[in-house]
Amino acid sequence: MKRSNAQIACLILVALFMSLLSCSSGGGGDNGTAGSRKWTYMVYIGGDNNLSDAAVADLNEMETVGSSDNVAIAVQVELSPRYTAGAPSDTYRILVQQDSDPNNVSTQGDSIGNVDMANPATLKAFINWAKDTYPAEHYALVVWDHGAGWKTKKFSSPARGAVQDETSGTFMSLPDLAKGVADSGVHFDIINFDACLMAMYEVAYEFKGLTDYMVFSEQTEPGEGDPYDTILAALAANPSMSSRDLSSTIVTKYDAFYTTNDRGGTTKSAVDMSKLDALDMKLLALGTALKSDAASSGVMTTARTIRLDYAYEANHDLGDLCDYLATSAAGPAVKTAAAEVKTALTSMVIANQTNGTDMANSAGLAVYLPLASETNTADLGSYSLLASNKTSRAAASGTWGSYLETLISGAGGGTAIYKPGNFGIKIVWTNVSDQSCNADVDLYVFEPTPSGTGDLFAPWMGQTSPNGFFSADSAASGKSEEYYLANEQVLAGEYYFLVNYYADGATCTKAKVHIYLYDPASLGDSNWHEATSAPVSLDLSSPWTNQPLTSIADLNNYSDWWVPFYITKDSDMTQIVSGSNPLELNKRSQMIIQYKKGFRLF
Repeated sequence: MKRSNAQIACLILVALFMSLLSCSSGGGGDNGTAGSRKWTYMVYIGGDNNLSDAAVADLNEMETVGSSDNVAIAVQVELSPRYTAGAPSDTYRILVQQDSDPNNVSTQGDSIGNVDMANPATLKAFINWAKDTYPAEHYALVVWDHGAGWKTKKFSSPARGAVQDETSGTFMSLPDLAKGVADSGVHFDIINFDACLMAMYEVAYEFKGLTDYMVFSEQTEPGEGDPYDTILAALAANPSMSSRDLSSTIVTKYDAFYTTNDRGGTTKSAVDMSKLDALDMKLLALGTALKSDAASSGVMTTARTIRLDYAYEANHDLGDLCDYLATSAAGPAVKTAAAEVKTALTSMVIANQTNGTDMANSAGLAVYLPLASETNTADLGSYSLLASNKTSRAAASGTWGSYLETLISGAGGGTAIYKPGNFGIKIVWTNVSDQSCNADVDLYVFEPTPSGTGDLFAPWMGQTSPNGFFSADSAASGKSEEYYLANEQVLAGEYYFLVNYYADGATCTKAKVHIYLYDPASLGDSNWHEATSAPVSLDLSSPWTNQPLTSIADLNNYSDWWVPFYITKDSDMTQIVSGSNPLELNKRSQMIIQYKKGFRLF
């Protein structure tokens, strides 16, 4: 089930922040000695963004276990007063202590001022503080925040990167993250990304030589992220477990949490970084074979269309791709090279769990494989700067990036069309008497895709989408609101918004839902404006139970759905369109029926 509202209620926040602000030395004292401590589990929480509430919830999970003589849980966290009422604006360093109250965060910590969490120097300083203050035999680093794979795009509201600091208006790119770790001088046993879309060959290569194991997800992560209570409880029960075993434990506990909590479409994997060179060599050999195979261009065009991909459609599962090549029309050299990549991948991935039939073929690592329509010159330019694609490597052996340039017409220029975004949709609900309502209401968006089919996203699926971000799921935040904020630049096309009344609350069985639009370019200010003439009441009196739909607009005939409008981004201005576009809506009606099997919605 979803996380209890009580976990992040205002009382919890007040208790947390009062304890943080009142303490002058709680984060600095040692707990155990270097000679006896087995693990220091470092968690770098970039919560100065719309994940702020989730950061508070995860701190509470960590407290259910707390630090001990054997395991130190060292955290640096920055929250957002914009998204979490009462949160401080400063950054805190904390040694997490055990708290037997699962609904109250009480650990004390030290303020270090308001620092830029997206600066690699800040990450370096945190690592060095944690190591020097809590030395141990083994070190794990969790990078906690939004994630976007290898991409280094920056957007204004909000920014996107592997770590975002909204107050500073900055993000930390993949190379910056690796720089922060490298500059610390600490070699990690494990680096775990509690972030979306990070399980990629390109990401692993960026951390070559910096860690023994990596743990991450090929797909987006739900807002709750890692289950810190069960992961840390397992480590506390067996602090002598090896780095390999802890990496596998993180994967197992993550999968168990989302299986138990009825989430489809999740992935988590762990890789042995000592096997990276072998995989890299075989992948480069595959690129060379593909360049020399006359049939490979058509084969790879088909592969990019039909093989397993993720929230970013250009990210394809490497194992699934190799399985396809093995039975394709490609020549024998390509088939042999693909089989060798699959063997190296299987050796490198030490743990891999998927949840949902749509993710079942995920093998543990994705690779960038865009259609020309899914990339552009700027993207390919950024891609060429990654460690895996450095010019010195290209001169010696070629790179996967050099193969992609050959595949995408050799000109390095894609055709994805982007338009100004920077708009937002927010839903807020009360009961019919305009009082608080704790019913579970969800906001959905169908975003356009380069292929034109569209894809569906919502906060409970994960807070990162290809074109924007969501707030926390209302059931996790305890707030009767959810919102979607588009990136500064978004893929051109139509954005369809849907509202679903998912479940009654303890005191509310009907919700009156208002929908608001944020769009400075079109509306002339930075305020939220009510986007429809009147709110709509939703409940479970006459719900949709998978009856046939002519179009998504038919959902308006049921008491638990509202399809208010769609937004077009085919020009430089936002255009709200009421009513139906029958062709587009019919495409999406078929997709929403398909989601029946994969997600908790149905």
